[in-house]
Amino acid sequence: MSFDDEPTLKGATTADEKPSCLRRAADGVERGISEGTARVARFVTKRPWTTIVLAVICSLCLATGFLRLENEDQPEELYVPSGSRAQRDKHWVDNRFGDTDDVSTLLLDRKAGANLLTKESLLEVFDVYDKVMSISNGAKRGYDERSCAKAYWDLAEPCQKSGVLAFWNWDRAALEADDDVLATLNAPARDCCSPRGRETNLEDVASKLTRDESGRIVAAGALSLDFYLRARNHDKTGSDPHNRRLEKKFDRLRRQGGWVYFRKPIPLTREGQIQNVSGAFDRDQLLVNFAFVIIFLYAFWALHDRKDPYLSRGWLGVAAALVVLLAVGAGFGLALWFGTVFSATASIAIFLVLGIGLDDAFVICGAESNHRGDFARDAAAVAAGADVAEVASARIVRAMASAGPSIFVTSITDFCAFIAGSFTTIPAIEAFCVFCATAVLTDYLLQTTLFVAIMTFDMRRKLRRGANELGGVEPRCYTCSKDALGDPEVVTDRPSNFFGGRYARVLLSVPGMAFVLLSTAGLAVMGAVGASRVTAEFDYEWFLVPGWYLDAYNFQERHFRNSLFYPIGVYTGKADYFEATPKMQELLDDYRKQGYVVDSSLDDNWFDAHAVWAAPDPPTDSDAYLVSVAEFLESPEGIGYQEKVVFNDDVTAIKATKINALWKFNGKATSVKIMRRMIRSRKLGRRVGGGLNWRFYDRVFVFAEGIKVVLRESVFSMSLACVTVGFVLLLLLGDVIASLLVGTMVVCVCLITYGSIYWRGGGGENFDGLRVDFWVCRVGLLRSGAFRGRRVISTASRRAAERSASSWGKFSRADASTPRYHDYLNNVSGFFVIIAVGLASDASAHYCHAFLESSKPTSRERAVEALDLLGPSIFLGGTSTLFGIGLTGLSITYVFQTFFKYLVTILVLSLWFGLVVMPVACALLAPRARHKPSVVKAPEEPIAAGLKEGEPVSVAGGPVASDAPSH
Repeated sequence: MSFDDEPTLKGATTADEKPSCLRRAADGVERGISEGTARVARFVTKRPWTTIVLAVICSLCLATGFLRLENEDQPEELYVPSGSRAQRDKHWVDNRFGDTDDVSTLLLDRKAGANLLTKESLLEVFDVYDKVMSISNGAKRGYDERSCAKAYWDLAEPCQKSGVLAFWNWDRAALEADDDVLATLNAPARDCCSPRGRETNLEDVASKLTRDESGRIVAAGALSLDFYLRARNHDKTGSDPHNRRLEKKFDRLRRQGGWVYFRKPIPLTREGQIQNVSGAFDRDQLLVNFAFVIIFLYAFWALHDRKDPYLSRGWLGVAAALVVLLAVGAGFGLALWFGTVFSATASIAIFLVLGIGLDDAFVICGAESNHRGDFARDAAAVAAGADVAEVASARIVRAMASAGPSIFVTSITDFCAFIAGSFTTIPAIEAFCVFCATAVLTDYLLQTTLFVAIMTFDMRRKLRRGANELGGVEPRCYTCSKDALGDPEVVTDRPSNFFGGRYARVLLSVPGMAFVLLSTAGLAVMGAVGASRVTAEFDYEWFLVPGWYLDAYNFQERHFRNSLFYPIGVYTGKADYFEATPKMQELLDDYRKQGYVVDSSLDDNWFDAHAVWAAPDPPTDSDAYLVSVAEFLESPEGIGYQEKVVFNDDVTAIKATKINALWKFNGKATSVKIMRRMIRSRKLGRRVGGGLNWRFYDRVFVFAEGIKVVLRESVFSMSLACVTVGFVLLLLLGDVIASLLVGTMVVCVCLITYGSIYWRGGGGENFDGLRVDFWVCRVGLLRSGAFRGRRVISTASRRAAERSASSWGKFSRADASTPRYHDYLNNVSGFFVIIAVGLASDASAHYCHAFLESSKPTSRERAVEALDLLGPSIFLGGTSTLFGIGLTGLSITYVFQTFFKYLVTILVLSLWFGLVVMPVACALLAPRARHKPSVVKAPEEPIAAGLKEGEPVSVAGGPVASDAPSH
């Protein structure tokens, strides 16, 4: 027997078979949902104006939560696990050592092969220096002594700055009097002002170097000047607004040309970085705003029918989009009342809720359109004197009783999926899921009330128009309404749409099903392979967009980054350092022995320097040790360590100390590598640092901590959401096979989405063979060198570190040019792995519910009918979001590019599994139907009189068959 000739309804509940407890529970739940939705719809359709006013007032009241809105834009507060060790260390360090100085860097690139180490070119560099010193923000702030960071290690306290001019102590007259500039540049010189060390090193401040046969530097093609500003950052913004204004003027130096020996100066400031990133976000936000317009236009087009005024509901589609936006405002306000953190990523949630809300509206409109066959009789009843309000109410109540369970299933699964996803320690993802959950909840409430009220007016208008046409009144546009009342009179005999016709025949043919199963298996295998190879990584360089700042940043990376080394801080807290001297020495000695630590970098520290200084008269007890350290810090030998040792207010105890260290890397210093070394350092501290309240810390650790947990958090949240959705579907669908089918579709979408992280991308990204881009991992710290502030690494230590790294290992050119052909799992892509559960369940749950409700005799016919009834609504709901986010494909920021790529992937996969795989799976596995095979007969009278209050309605239209089990 062929598949098409299957004679019985496989899986249907027969008259002699008693439904299972699960089925009876599901039938009871669905009956309650259907009847409850019908009651609500009956109230709404009788009092549409009252409903509209109440819905708007309640929504506006909830939206008052925006009065509590505090936008959070600090990455370390959004993308880092709340309460993590790195977060606690950050607050500890900030409270004891203050804000990091802001650094303004000016890069000079030679013109026409000029040598920038001649006296003439260096005098021109002094001209640039004078322009920087003249930059002022009013009378009180400037790059000179008014706002600069003081060189605390020098009794004269000059401004901190570094550059080639330090060889002449930043004195033009000294350079003019110098008869041999090259000899001065190649000889050791004291540096009064650089936080890098007390000795000037030409290789740190010059690049594109040329040497003679003896190895002496004779020419340079690029120079770097750093100017340090004292930062007084605000607690909320984490930024100093006065410094930002100074930096804005500093950045304008890039426009000043006319120099003889070098091109226009290349500035790098924190303000420039902020403008690069925020400006790009502003541009992309315009695309997002325009995308909303596209969604509105698409909603109008999707429900508009130029030739059939009954089916035409274009303005109802626009109203549905407005209802969703009102629901978003109410849902977001509700979340804000509960203290949810708001950030720019919330705009992504609006897209998701728009898609979900429009999908519900399309299903409601589709449920009413399925009864278009009896519209002519209802219009005739209105023409004969029936109350148009009663007729319209009956039609909409019937539609809502039919669509109610379906939109409830998808809304509750979305809500539960997002609530499950909110159980994460990453604040941005937690807030995102909470916003989505509350917006989905308010959207469901407004769709079943406010939208139904608006739809009531539309239905009354249509009925009046139909009655007028039957009465002979000429329509204003005859060509638009000539088929308005020419529909078939029986619902079940209405013409099939594309999904129930040609599409279903091709899809459910043997070749069609074979193609679907094989291609889906291939996608699943590809997803599984990709998922097994996904790695976690986060790189701040991805957030920079093309422009002058990125060009300047790349220039600095190529020519001025000593990238073999990575600076971190070894901190200790309040302790009796006299008693803890052996522990402190053990900590330093053991840390020197770590293979990734440059041992010589720890030589320059306050603890050993004090021991040498106090050796002639060592302290004998704890009090004497405190006095000795305080005197040491005031001495010429110890003044450079003053900001490395913090006393309490009454100078009776050492509150905190800091020792600089360098890590060395054999290859690219990725966030993952930094995270692993952070963990190893902490293990060492736990082993040997007892009693010292130790901390190994750098600000990038805050984000490395996020990389540490993002895999665990994303998998946990995704798994929890899947289990929650599966349980809800089992309760609502009442069929194990159906629930497993929908759950399998959701898992497949999540698996393929997760695997696409690995497969996404393309092209090569070659890295300079002797460069390690660890700097770009310093998320939120790209301050044009701000992280170098307060780091005193002596030139001798740096040179010893270079020799150590050279002997420690060489990395090959082959490794350095390995292309990055895949994306990474991080706290941005992790968003979409989690939200995939909610989006993936909609289409499959809609279709499966329609399949279970069908009372056709064969599983194939049930599959066809489900496609016919809900195929258009599911397709329109999915494509509405796709069309809307299409514009974000033109975005230039990493966040919105990631949003576009992953959301398109999820939506396309959701439609694939909901409209392609699910029909095939249901036709083959045939989950148990809720009703016996039956044929819905044509009603004898208009629906206004034919539908009794409280009577169950099947998804195919009309009352359910009398011999079907109640549900």
